[in-house]
Amino acid sequence: MPPKPADEKKLQEDAPKKKPTMLIIAFFLCFIFSVAASSGVTFFLLQSSQKDPQVTEEITKQSTLLSNVEQSISQQDAKIKAIEEQNDVLKLYLRHSSATALKNILVDQERNIQAFLKVMKSAMGDLAALSPRTTDWNDEYQYQLDLALKGSIEREDLLKLLKTGEPNEKSQ
Repeated sequence: MPPKPADEKKLQEDAPKKKPTMLIIAFFLCFIFSVAASSGVTFFLLQSSQKDPQVTEEITKQSTLLSNVEQSISQQDAKIKAIEEQNDVLKLYLRHSSATALKNILVDQERNIQAFLKVMKSAMGDLAALSPRTTDWNDEYQYQLDLALKGSIEREDLLKLLKTGEPNEKSQ
């Protein structure tokens, strides 16, 4: 005889339900393994963090030193660049100013030579008038003085034409 539906119900209620014990054990082992792994990693990190203050302090010192060196290098680069720019300007200025100064000195010398030759020419003419038979002598030397004076005037003109590179050169 087949069991009755009411008996079947009673049997199911009376029978203890099977719980999946293997599943619970697996979850428990997974939990234990997870806690152990987390604890191990934490322990490892705590151990290494105890060494870190010394390393961190050394790294901080090295970083500070490195930043100071980089700052010093950048300041020195800026100073070198400024000095090079000033050096170029000064070289240009000295080259131009010394050329101009030399040109002006030479022009002044030529003017002084011309003034001396004119005075000498006049003095020789006066001397020739005072001394008898010096006309030939005076004529010969007057011609040579004229040539020297002409050469000096030509040199002065050439010096005035000389370009020294100074942008605001005054014409004389």
